[in-house]
Amino acid sequence: MKIIVTGGAGLIGFEVCKQLLGAGHEVHLFDLGEQILRIKKHLPASQNLKLFCGSIFDLSSLRLAMKDCEIVIHLAALLGVKRSEEEKLSCLEINIIGTKNVLDCAVQQKVRKIVFSSSSEVYGEPLSNPVSEEAITQGKTVYAITKLAGEELCKGYSQEYPLKYTILRYFNCYGPFQTAQFVLPKFIKNVMENKPPVIFGDGEQIRSYTYVSDTAKATVLAALSDKADGQILNIGNGREPISLKDLASLVIEILAKEKGLKPEFRSFENSDRRKEREIVKRFCSSEKAEKLLGWKPEVSLREGIKKVFEAGVIFERWANLYDEQN
Repeated sequence: MKIIVTGGAGLIGFEVCKQLLGAGHEVHLFDLGEQILRIKKHLPASQNLKLFCGSIFDLSSLRLAMKDCEIVIHLAALLGVKRSEEEKLSCLEINIIGTKNVLDCAVQQKVRKIVFSSSSEVYGEPLSNPVSEEAITQGKTVYAITKLAGEELCKGYSQEYPLKYTILRYFNCYGPFQTAQFVLPKFIKNVMENKPPVIFGDGEQIRSYTYVSDTAKATVLAALSDKADGQILNIGNGREPISLKDLASLVIEILAKEKGLKPEFRSFENSDRRKEREIVKRFCSSEKAEKLLGWKPEVSLREGIKKVFEAGVIFERWANLYDEQN
């Protein structure tokens, strides 16, 4: 099949493209030029991989990249708590209007199915854990709101047009090629530089972390399986919930070059998150994905941390969305 991956040069998108190529599919990787340049030397050499530079605001570029594709895996988005709060309008435009553009082009190009990347952020602070897909959505951030809007757009287009959808709610994915604004690569980067991992608050916040190859595998399975059509699926490793302070200690245990390194605790006033928006405890049940797709996370947290370290690719900053115009 021909499959387009928007945001194909990002953390999840890059791994999704590699797995699709490994399965023999033709992949159209669509992303901003700077993003593609950052990962180009790491791309597999394959005649089945075609690169398309463009923005999801550029309908002509989208239509060209989407031509003859049967499936769209839509991963392009503006990410990050601080970034989305400081750039609210960009977050709303990219994650809502951009998603509508992808859906419009998919309909025009007669694409059969879209896989939409949503987020655990839509649950906000869940009433109970592990979180199932039936849990109430009460996101605290503008990012969460845009992801819920994207979900409803997919459902609405599916009602009006012959376009099937699957919605994937990702839980704390990590891996190589991630930016250091996210907690786990930030911890790893600090420890590799013999600096203490910095924790905001008391460190009792509990999450579960999913290695990117597992997240990508679930995404590919969902794209190719009719059983996932019309479904919302949690994708995460709910088997290893861990507090931030224990996560920091684990990273130190695995990677520290010098003994005596300890986490550093700071107040929320010095963080990229506001205390009232912090989630105390959230990890998922992926029973539905296991039942429908036969998917289970395979990479343990300890193994995943080692893989990120061995890859040695953590980006310092976000890609500049406006570099191409400047």
